[in-house]
Amino acid sequence: MGKLGSLQDFKRTVYLSMIIPSLLAMISYNFFVFNHPGHRKYIVLTGILTCWFTISLILLYQKKLMRLVEYGTLIIITAMHIGTVYDGFFNYIAIDKAGAFGVTVMWVPAVILSFFLILGARRGLVFSLSVFLVIFVMGLVNFPEMSEDYLISVIQFYVAYLFYILIIYFSRFLIKLFADFEDMKENAFTDALTGTANRHQIDIWLEENVLETTEVPVSLLFFDIDYFKAVNDTYGHKVGDSVLKELAGLVKQNLTPNEQFGRWGGEEFIIISSQSGENALKLAEKLRLKINQHPFKTAGRQTVSFGVTEFRVGESVDSLISRADRGLYQSKHEGRNRVTFI
Repeated sequence: MGKLGSLQDFKRTVYLSMIIPSLLAMISYNFFVFNHPGHRKYIVLTGILTCWFTISLILLYQKKLMRLVEYGTLIIITAMHIGTVYDGFFNYIAIDKAGAFGVTVMWVPAVILSFFLILGARRGLVFSLSVFLVIFVMGLVNFPEMSEDYLISVIQFYVAYLFYILIIYFSRFLIKLFADFEDMKENAFTDALTGTANRHQIDIWLEENVLETTEVPVSLLFFDIDYFKAVNDTYGHKVGDSVLKELAGLVKQNLTPNEQFGRWGGEEFIIISSQSGENALKLAEKLRLKINQHPFKTAGRQTVSFGVTEFRVGESVDSLISRADRGLYQSKHEGRNRVTFI
């Protein structure tokens, strides 16, 4: 599934995913019962649905007349749904004939879901309960004539119907709860400004790499922007923030799945690489040149300094970071815009 930019995109995707299997079901039904005289009215109904769903499919793919598709579908589905339940009560249950609702029950969740998708939560709830009320009245008319077996089945049908309405209505709160939880989880490990990992996440990565390192090398690239204070003093903190975001995006474009990247704090960033020190040094030099050649908006060209080191078996995370920090300090001391390996 591609990126969904709006509610309309989401609804369109859901409609398409529902219409295609529905079309296949209608075509299959018509194929298997075509020569059965007792099913002629259902063949006509499914034929109407097949035509409408085909038109809807074309319009949805072309992203045209979506509201027409929604309300047309709502009218047709509601009428056919009430009609099939009516048929079950008055042409089967009322005369104690086998069959009753048939496959109608199977489609109830999809019908109710369509109501909510088209109308939204509150209007969908009101509309679904209104349809339920109409269907319930049909049952009341037939209650005195129902056999015990049918009575039990109809009561179960009503209970299930209400359950579907309520579960679909309240599922939106559950979905929102999960979405909020995912946002909280993401915010806990993501730097809000640059969208990269924050220091908390970097600490976790470092601990994992140190604890799990055996034969796979681990290197640390520690870097920051040279004279970043001058950027803030000259252009303001808004431009400074823009430089940080732009730099983070540039670095991410030039990393592979072998690297983990995050903001250590301020203008300082860290890359954890599963490459040897020699290859990490080459990566740092490549990034230094890319950043040096990049024209930042408003602030113009900027430079960075790197401290690079490779993990030594048995050492602590603090020792690893301290050595990379010393490399960064040495790059600063020797004139900036350079890479130092320790």
